[in-house]
Amino acid sequence: MALLALGAIVASSARVRAQEAEHLPIPEVPPSIDAVSCAGTPITIDGHLDESAWGRAPYATGFRERIPHPDHRPPVETRFRVLFDDDAIYFGLEMLHPPEQTPRQIERTRDGTDLYADDAITLKIDARRDRRTTLGFSLNPAGTQLDYLAIDNGRLFRREVDMVWQSAVVVLPDRWIAEVRIPAVALGLSDVAPGAERTIGLNVSRDHAARIATYDWARMPAEFGPWSALHYGEIRGVTGLGGGAPFNVTPYALVEHRGAGSDGTVPDALRLAAGGEAQLRLVNDTWLETTLLTDFAQVDLDDALVNLDRFPLFYPERRPFFLTGLDVFDFGVSGILQPFYSRRIGLDRDAHPIPVLAGVKLYGREGPVSFGLLDTVTEEQGRDVNSLAGRVRVRLDEGASYVGAIVVGRQPFLESGVVPGEPGNQTTVGADALWRTLDERLELSAFALGTSRDGPDEHPVTHEPLGSGEGVAGFAQVRYLGTWTQPRAYFLYQDEGFAPSLGFVRRRGVPRALVEVPLVARMSRFFLRRITLLATGVLETTPSFDRALTTSGSVSLDVESDAGWNLILYGAYQEDTVQDAFDVVPGVTVPAGVYRGVSTYVSLATPDNFNPYLYASYGLSNAYFGGERHNGYAQIAWSPLPELRVVASADVYRVALRGQPAFFTYAINGLVRVTPLTTLQADLVARVDQESRRAIGMLRIRWRYAPGSDLYLVWREDLVYEPVLTSERTLTVKVTYRIDGLL
Repeated sequence: MALLALGAIVASSARVRAQEAEHLPIPEVPPSIDAVSCAGTPITIDGHLDESAWGRAPYATGFRERIPHPDHRPPVETRFRVLFDDDAIYFGLEMLHPPEQTPRQIERTRDGTDLYADDAITLKIDARRDRRTTLGFSLNPAGTQLDYLAIDNGRLFRREVDMVWQSAVVVLPDRWIAEVRIPAVALGLSDVAPGAERTIGLNVSRDHAARIATYDWARMPAEFGPWSALHYGEIRGVTGLGGGAPFNVTPYALVEHRGAGSDGTVPDALRLAAGGEAQLRLVNDTWLETTLLTDFAQVDLDDALVNLDRFPLFYPERRPFFLTGLDVFDFGVSGILQPFYSRRIGLDRDAHPIPVLAGVKLYGREGPVSFGLLDTVTEEQGRDVNSLAGRVRVRLDEGASYVGAIVVGRQPFLESGVVPGEPGNQTTVGADALWRTLDERLELSAFALGTSRDGPDEHPVTHEPLGSGEGVAGFAQVRYLGTWTQPRAYFLYQDEGFAPSLGFVRRRGVPRALVEVPLVARMSRFFLRRITLLATGVLETTPSFDRALTTSGSVSLDVESDAGWNLILYGAYQEDTVQDAFDVVPGVTVPAGVYRGVSTYVSLATPDNFNPYLYASYGLSNAYFGGERHNGYAQIAWSPLPELRVVASADVYRVALRGQPAFFTYAINGLVRVTPLTTLQADLVARVDQESRRAIGMLRIRWRYAPGSDLYLVWREDLVYEPVLTSERTLTVKVTYRIDGLL
């Protein structure tokens, strides 16, 4: 299979001619552009750039290719201009193309990542110029918008962030033009003294679908990734932008009917609800947000996933209130150990909503100090619970080095009653630091954490061991971003008592060491774009270091062709100690013991701009707890029309454990999306999880009838088909309306 896949890559890539273009010299300093005031000249966002102010603004040019041929001159020109007034910053962007080319514009869904398979233009803004945080604003020629937040070169990336901004696109025979207005409040800009000049970090990236290429205004070294705010250029000459005290209020009203399906096990219930959120800048760069009777009816379904291990799965945050100011609360190792994991608030273990009565959040920056304070009250098991997270970080230089601290707490209100056996007050405290040197290429980071709590050591109903709750954790990492290799090594320690109440820990009480050495060859010939050889070693032990619990070593080869095909080959050896027996699926138990073996894996993906897009993988392991595991995964994404998108995936496992019958389990995800307008979207979603014997169907219609204002209609059917058939049906209508103003 691997040889056939490699042959497909070479055959396809042979049809893509390597670009014979001028190799540009590496610039000594990032570029800059002078913004021009348009105060007194109203700018109509229509894509025509015909106001007189645009004629006074200078062009920024000099784009260079990043993919597939780094530092080559692109064969087509890209240029832009910048205006500003007291309320917003404006961009006029022109993307030239040969007359015989038609810009690709299939994606119609707001925040759909398939937008980058189209022709697209992205504004990457480091608004506070902290050289760490990126706010991204992307458009394709259909006018579809995508916005996101990226932190630390994309180490943390969230497209669930939803900002309010305006744009318009015009497609001409030789170019497409985008006109963009981004309000100061969307950028979180601090107030400045009258007449004081503000410098804003900026990069502009263009995705050119016909060549499967990407061009940047400011040069982006590939080893730093596409969101390295360390290398952005600058917008200069901005004055007055962001003054006053901007605010926005988003109230909502909701009607929900919940009842049983044909089984009649759940009584019908009608729920009426109202509440909302508000945001206000108090002073300078300090922001206050509040939420009252928060409802998350519009949240997308998490994908159905297969979990055949004894460790919990990690799901990203999707809810708007917990996403703003996210860069301040970032702490820990994502998906491994985090002292603050916001999904612990307002959601139970099965992602079912828990009532959020109220919440308040204060965050911002004063000079080199960034800070955040989050406090919420939820109703859990008939009692009110207060959850608190506080964070402070102090920047040490003009780069991204910092020191910081965090405190996280969870306290039931005594007057609301104490549930017998449930833990009482729980607290996590810690400190962290990051230092970058050698032209920001060498990164040293560390943190230390401690936890404490009141209550029993074991849950009285589930008998889940809770431990004393008093424990410590520590982490140290070294990483180097070289041109050909980016090695890293870290050591994570935690003792058995470490239990962060609002955190995420993949494997409690287990120290972990990792060494990772990639070798990366980026090419502009032989029909290859990139080859990455990655060697990884992992060791997990008991807290006393007297016994290894997991030892693994792996090697992978990742090949990407000039045409965008991607092939991955992977092999690993692993020894794993199961300390306590557990059920991988109901009725199939893995006994305690030591298991070892070899795992292999191969995957192949078509280029992103293929329609349909296809991805397939197959894995085989005899290291699966003394047995054998086969895993096949496939995904197809097809747009027969620009207004119609069909996505389906299947993750199938066949497992045969020693002395037990073989079994199959699977997760199937399906989506049919209709977008007659970029502001109107209808999703028909299906999820089937064989592991939990559960299926979910959902019809979700979203109409953005005004900026930041939505009407939702959500029908959802939950079906549990084993051991007995039960179902629950929910119909929700929700409307939000955003009001913006200036105090």
